[in-house]
Amino acid sequence: MKPKFTILTVIALAILIAGCSKDKFNENDAINAQKDLLNLKYQHELDLEILKQKGATAMQQLINTAALEQLKLNDSLKIKSNIAARKQDYTVRVVDVISNAPLADADVTVSSEGKIFAAKTNAQGIVTFTALYLFPTSTFLVSKTGYAATQISQQFAGNSNVKLWNTTDLTNEITGSLYIETDLTNNIPEKVGAKVLVTAAANIPTNSSESYTVYFPTYTDAAGVYSIKVPAAPNGYTLTFEQISADQKLYVNATEDNAVTSFPSSLPRLTTVKTYFNVNSYNAPVPAVYSAYYFKATPDKAGKILYIPGNTNYSYYNQVLLSTLGDKFQVEKLNINSTNTQNGNVDMGLYTYDANTKIDVEIVDITGNTIQSAPKLMANIGSNGKIAYTYSAEGGNGYIHLKRDDAGVLVPDAKGVILKAVPYDSYYSALGNSSNLNIASNRYVTNSYLLSNKGDKKVVNFYYGSGDSRVKQVY
Repeated sequence: MKPKFTILTVIALAILIAGCSKDKFNENDAINAQKDLLNLKYQHELDLEILKQKGATAMQQLINTAALEQLKLNDSLKIKSNIAARKQDYTVRVVDVISNAPLADADVTVSSEGKIFAAKTNAQGIVTFTALYLFPTSTFLVSKTGYAATQISQQFAGNSNVKLWNTTDLTNEITGSLYIETDLTNNIPEKVGAKVLVTAAANIPTNSSESYTVYFPTYTDAAGVYSIKVPAAPNGYTLTFEQISADQKLYVNATEDNAVTSFPSSLPRLTTVKTYFNVNSYNAPVPAVYSAYYFKATPDKAGKILYIPGNTNYSYYNQVLLSTLGDKFQVEKLNINSTNTQNGNVDMGLYTYDANTKIDVEIVDITGNTIQSAPKLMANIGSNGKIAYTYSAEGGNGYIHLKRDDAGVLVPDAKGVILKAVPYDSYYSALGNSSNLNIASNRYVTNSYLLSNKGDKKVVNFYYGSGDSRVKQVY
């Protein structure tokens, strides 16, 4: 009995539980189902509206496209109508620019509506094109074998002749030498050397309002000579020249490399500076260096070196008087009584030596070609340790004299051997320099020449001069 009762009990409990669960599920399910139905309805309506909008947009696009195509068609028809109305005939007459004679068999080419139209001139130099549609910027290209090609704007066609230039008859010539100042220490300019480009340019009128330019290039030979064979040109030629870069030899008081650019912190010296040259351009300054020599005293007690400039246009009282020695010279006496410099005075009071002594003085030859063997010089030091102004046995006066021993006799070879001097009077010459050690020949030469007649020739030398600019400043 017990097993049967147990089975029935289990079944009853299952039915009870199932019944309670079913009632609760139906209530929630009803609410959720209602929500799902509403969401589904809303989504269907939304999808329908989107479809309607897409359909409307697609329809509008079709309408717009059709309208645009109609506009394009109308515009195309209008353009074709305008083109047809604006087509016209064009006549081009070609002549020689020198003789003005008509040129037959010249090729004339023009583009119209994407097509190329070409024809040759007749015996009268004339060619005609019919029913062309051209823009205001359209041009006719004109050429002929042996002639420089050119072009003419459509608005001038028929109103003026097209002028061609015969470039095969090279009976005219421009020739000459090119000079350059790569060495300012001499009084003659140098030749530029080989492979410097020279170009002759001629401006040729196409008609009364237009023109073109033709160029004839050449190079210099090893001697700096150029030669350009050219035809006669109605307006002549203008020559242009390649820029040259070269080291220039010159004297400088200082360069931008010196911390102090004035004497006595820096002495003049010979140097080379990279320089750029152009014909008829002399913008690179030529330093004013007048003193070819300086007196250099033995260092003082503080190690400072005193320099006194020689005879220059700034200290013209300092004289080293010479007598002749064959084709050379020797020092006879010195009158060194000024310490003027280009930038003021040398303060000799700043230099102190052992009192009541003699110090050695040497001549510094800036050029390196003035003195063969240096004279032996000295200065007398006073009781205050300063260089004294004295008179010499040979008749000189000032701060520096020929060197003598303690007995007052000139030391051997005291007078030295001098290579260069300038006249002073009937008895003496003088060691000195009155002009700039740098010499430049800056000649301006016009670069335009008229060669309008057959067989004309010009010989023209051009000058690059002292330079247009340098890689560093010089003083």
